[in-house]
Amino acid sequence: MRYSEDKNNSNSDRVDGVIGVLGLAPYFFETQAYLYGGENNFWGASLEVERDFLLTQKLITQPYLEVDAVFSDNSNYAAKSGLSELKTGIKTRYEVTKRIRPFVDIAYQYEKGKKATNMQEATESEKGWRYGAGIELGF
Repeated sequence: MRYSEDKNNSNSDRVDGVIGVLGLAPYFFETQAYLYGGENNFWGASLEVERDFLLTQKLITQPYLEVDAVFSDNSNYAAKSGLSELKTGIKTRYEVTKRIRPFVDIAYQYEKGKKATNMQEATESEKGWRYGAGIELGF
C-alpha cells in the first residue's frame, strides 16, 4: 500500500496498491521496480537503478536513473499519461569512514506537467540541471 499526497493540493490524496521488486540485478545494479494501481483508474510504474564504481577504495562514483510513468489517471487532479518524471545523474562520494561520506551530486531532472481537468489547469513541463553537495551519515 502507498499513500500519496500533493503538497500543493490537499484534495488530491490517494491510496494505491503496490507490487514490486527490490534487489541486486546482474552486474551489481541496485534496482527498485514498482507497479501501482489505485482509485480513479490510476496505473503507474517507477524504476530506480544505480551502481557503484570504485575509483579508489574510498572514492566512489555512482551513476543513477529514476523514472516514473503514468499509464492512466482519471482523477480530478490527474497527471498526464506517459513519462511523468525522469532524473538521471552521477553522485561522487568519499568515504571518510563507513558512516561518514561527503558527496557531490550532478543530475538532470524532467517533470511532466499536469493535464487540464475540471478541477485544475494544465501546467507546463519543467526540466533542468540540479546540483548538490552534502554528507551522508550511516547508522
